[in-house]
Amino acid sequence: MKLQFKLTLLFLLVVLTVFSQKKAIESITENELRTHLEFIASDLMQGRDFDTEIPGLEISANYLKSQITQMGLDPGDNNYFQEFKMISVKADPKNTFIELQNKSGNTVYENDSIFAYVGTDENEILEGELVFAGYGWTDSVKGYDDVESLDIKNKLVLIMTRNYELAKDTTQEFGIDIYLESSKIELLLTKGAKGILMVQDPINPDHETMGWIKDNLSKGICMLEGEKRPAMPGKVITITSSIADNLLKSKGKTLRELQELINKTEKPHSFGIEDYKVNLTFGKVSKSISGKNVIGIIEGSNPVLKNECIVFTAHYDHLGINDNGEVFNGADDNGTGTAALLEIAEAFQSMKKKPKRSIVFAWVAAEEKGLIGSDYYSQHPVIPLENTLLDINLDMVGRSAETEPAKDAEMSKQLAGSDGIYIVSGKQSTELMGISDDVCKELGLLPSDELTKAFLTRSDYYHFYKNGVPILGLSTGMHDDYHKTTDELDKIDYTKMKRVAQYGFLVAHKVANQKKRIVVDKPVAK
Repeated sequence: MKLQFKLTLLFLLVVLTVFSQKKAIESITENELRTHLEFIASDLMQGRDFDTEIPGLEISANYLKSQITQMGLDPGDNNYFQEFKMISVKADPKNTFIELQNKSGNTVYENDSIFAYVGTDENEILEGELVFAGYGWTDSVKGYDDVESLDIKNKLVLIMTRNYELAKDTTQEFGIDIYLESSKIELLLTKGAKGILMVQDPINPDHETMGWIKDNLSKGICMLEGEKRPAMPGKVITITSSIADNLLKSKGKTLRELQELINKTEKPHSFGIEDYKVNLTFGKVSKSISGKNVIGIIEGSNPVLKNECIVFTAHYDHLGINDNGEVFNGADDNGTGTAALLEIAEAFQSMKKKPKRSIVFAWVAAEEKGLIGSDYYSQHPVIPLENTLLDINLDMVGRSAETEPAKDAEMSKQLAGSDGIYIVSGKQSTELMGISDDVCKELGLLPSDELTKAFLTRSDYYHFYKNGVPILGLSTGMHDDYHKTTDELDKIDYTKMKRVAQYGFLVAHKVANQKKRIVVDKPVAK
């Protein structure tokens, strides 16, 4: 009879646990996700950036605090706010310019329409000889090489965007291929270029993308107070066609004429410009900025295991407003992750029997500034990282394509279909990945790790990964509205948001209730 009683009791416990979990999942609703997101991604928040006229980022932080306070979560730090100090560094337009000097040392041309990644907080001066390297493109298959005939070591290299194939293709919609340009830049810097002067292909200029680059460069950088960033091995500077024409003036050809010649002959026309020396001056201004992570905790129910935790992260900041007054509402990036995390927190808090281990919810700031909020958290965790079993990060979890993307689709077109979910992971734990697969099957989700290689260092999970904590970075993928003002509420798939939130809840619930912590059988090499 005692055995039968124990079996009956065990059965009832299993049934009650499943029922409690089911009720918790049902608390994650599309209507509540929509309500949170419509507030977070509204024009009133002015893009959730620092230093906007209306302090939308501060309002968002207070909104998150009010929600988790009402739910009854315990404060993670200083009344739910984990504050940190940053240094903001931007270019000083009054002291940023390009100067062309003749052999006598006299200035013959000067212009301030140059833009570059700020890099460090120190003023910089670049000077040296100039070479023109066409598109800066190399293709071993075609036997084409803009760089082969040049000595570019410690020199400034002038190149155009694209290559002659793209420039001559009138069937395509012109745009700048970021991956092509990155490969060209990497090659030139590897060969020792001191700096790269990049100018738009003059036949097919892409003003929209260059405007986007300008907007992003003008925002400068942020770093945690006290941090020093090393100078980069070379600098990339965007310039106008007018500046390029003045740099090429002594050769008797305009940039467009040189491009037409390259396109027609399909052969490089690269050369050194020995008549002049180029000086580039980059002035900078710095100021202190305060940021805050919003942190709530659900304490574990087991007196011993509550000292271990699962951490959920999602960044709540975005890009603010551009020079034209247009708002980057960031509905998907990352309003969706911010809202979904509220629903996951509510689901856990609704359970009468809390998980054995603690659950930490961290809405982090300054992700768009360089993963700064999560960096600070990793240095000041509310529960030590050695007792953190897992980080589940939600970043852009609210969009769906009509069909699943092709395996060889461009990175910018990797938007999942209605059942797809991207899971960025270092796969440190075979056991964890098995749990993940089981939950995906339960929810009818199709997991993919196609984004892992490109994005392992590009969201807040990175600071957990590098410290040996297993990660699951959840996303529904890239789309054409990424970091544009068109990332709006009307494109959100709330059903997909709900399913991703349910996935996060179920994985965390399973990991938090296991008798033993998940095994990390493939730790990150240090």
